[in-house]
Order: sequence, then structure tokens, then C-alpha cells
Amino acid sequence: KYNVTVLSVRDGCESEPSTMFETSSPCVPMSAQGRLDCVTNSAWVTWDASDGALSYFVLAEEVGGHNSSCTTTFSPCSVPDLKCGTLYTFHVSAINKHCHSNHSTTFEIETPCALTSINVVMQCSSDIILVEWELTEDAPLYTVIAEGHDQSFISCNSSSTSCELQDVRCDMHYSIIISASSDRCSSLRSPPKKITTPCVPDNVTVVPSCEVHGITVTWGHSLVAESYLVTARGMDGHIASCNTSVNNCTLADLRCGQSYNLNITASGDNCTSQPPCEPSGLAVDLSCETNSAILTW
Repeated sequence: KYNVTVLSVRDGCESEPSTMFETSSPCVPMSAQGRLDCVTNSAWVTWDASDGALSYFVLAEEVGGHNSSCTTTFSPCSVPDLKCGTLYTFHVSAINKHCHSNHSTTFEIETPCALTSINVVMQCSSDIILVEWELTEDAPLYTVIAEGHDQSFISCNSSSTSCELQDVRCDMHYSIIISASSDRCSSLRSPPKKITTPCVPDNVTVVPSCEVHGITVTWGHSLVAESYLVTARGMDGHIASCNTSVNNCTLADLRCGQSYNLNITASGDNCTSQPPCEPSGLAVDLSCETNSAILTW
């Protein structure tokens, strides 16, 4: 700390000193170091506290001119939004109300590249999700992780550009990420891709709807289905169908005395459910004389 006063001088004559004020210069931060946060592609930087400092400024610079920084009153500090595949030089400066210190000893962090061109395909007739991506330099192994909305996990590993997630459950929302394993950062992840897996509708009930000369069909509610398609196909080729976002539907103007095969499919944003086995649908025998329907499968 320093006590400072100011005098004015002219022709060998000095004024009275000004009121004394106190000032200080913060010390240079020591032991600055950092680590890469691979999920957010930011860097956590730490250092030892400096005497006289009220806050700290952390700067990351790369030769192409891209900079990122953070300011904090204590260690650590997260430097955000680093570019992938880039070598950054970091330093820390201490600040008080009067000035900045010289910067700390520098250190370097290199960010590996994030995965791009990710494609997720649900093979709707099976329990497999195919995940594809582009190769990244210096990444000998990739890990694909799918997290369900119930916090269950499935994963696969690959050294190529694709991987199949097995044992996918239906009626699930999955978030899928890809991690490029490398020496510098084994958990740099892609942005999440979301996919839904609708189940085959179950708990189906059919009741006559005599006022419209048809039937009303209901089934179990799905957590992930966005729409349902109900199709009734008569033995004479007559087809009736309806598309709905709820778990019931009325098919009108069915023909008396005809047997109909009834099929219900659930659709998510990625695929449509498939019947589990043959026969592919339900059979409905509508009797207009008795106002009843017989359901078989």
C-alpha cells in the first residue's frame, strides 16, 4: 500500500500538499491453471488469491483472434464458448479500484473438435437405434449414450462412424449424445439428439356405435405417441379409417354383416409402431341385428 500526496511547483515554490490518499497495486495471481469442461466446451481456471485484489479477469486467446473471458471476485472462473479444435493461451490478472496487475504465468489448453453431422435413425420394426456421425481427427473411439426420460441408460462404442444402440424400449423419450474419446478430453460431447419410441397400442376395446353405424375403438394411452391411425379393412375391400391424437376413435358407416380387420398404429416424431406379430391386426365382426361386435385377434 502507498500513501500519496500531490504538490504543485513553480519557480522553486511549492504549494501545500494535497490531502493524502491511500492506493495499492494488486499482486500478480500465482499458480494459474485450468481444465476443460467437455460438456459445455468451457474452461475452468483456478489460481491463488492475490493481496490487494478485489476481482480477477481471466482471458483466453487463440492465434486466429478469437477471445473469451470471464470476471469473478474469487477463484475459480469458467471461460465460456471456446471453439473446438483450437489451442488457447490463458492468463489471469488481478484488479482493484485503481489498476490491473500484470498477468499471471500463461498456460495452454487445446479443445478437441465436437462431432458434427449427427444422424439418428430409429429402426421402428426392431429395438435398435442407429446413430451415425462424421469422423473427428485424433479420436480413436466413440461412445454413444442414450438416456431415457426415466433416467435409464443404454450405450455402445465404435471406432468407425456408426453405432447401434440395442435393447431400446418403446414408449420412451431418449436423448442421445456422442462422446469423442481423445487424449486431451475423453468426454467432449455432441449436442443431444432426441428421439421417441412409441409402443404398439394395447388394451384395445371395441364397442358398437349404432347411431353412426360403426364402432368406437379405445386403447391404452402412450406417453410419447403424437398421433394414432386406426384402420378397419372389410372382407369385401371396404376401408374405414381415422387419425387422432387421443386414444379413442369412432369409425362410422361400416357395412352390416361384414368382418373387419382392425389395425392401430402409434406415431412419434421419428417412427411408427409396428404390430408385434402376425396376424397384424384385430378382427371385428359387427352384427347390426344385435347391435354388437365381436373382437378377435
